[in-house]
Amino acid sequence: MKCYQTRPRKRRGTAAVEFAVVAPIMLLFTFGLVELGRMMLVKQSATHATREGARIAIRPTATNDDVLDRVNEELALFAINDAVVETIPPSIEDMEPGLEVKVRITIDPAANSWVPGFFDWAIPDMVAESSMRRESTN
Repeated sequence: MKCYQTRPRKRRGTAAVEFAVVAPIMLLFTFGLVELGRMMLVKQSATHATREGARIAIRPTATNDDVLDRVNEELALFAINDAVVETIPPSIEDMEPGLEVKVRITIDPAANSWVPGFFDWAIPDMVAESSMRRESTN
């Protein structure tokens, strides 16, 4: 008995063509997941930085500069750029004990992308905010 191998002779480049079609889509998904992960990291880091800033702001002797220094220190750990930090009220030095102080951070996602310009999404600014009550010295 003879054993014949059946090989289609007209399909030699099929694998290369399939790869050429699928590879760009897979790369797009991969970069998209990397960007999504980065944006989640930026948002979580901003939330953490607002909490740290609020912890500083509730101290009786805290100043706005102390809060800004602490928040920027936290944001620098993850290379988050162009963050706008504000305290509400704008001047915490004269606040009465027991009043609420807020620390808000606004971040532009386009300035913190790992693949800048690759995805042109119309993402609004990310905003993180934490509030705590001011402590007293009594």
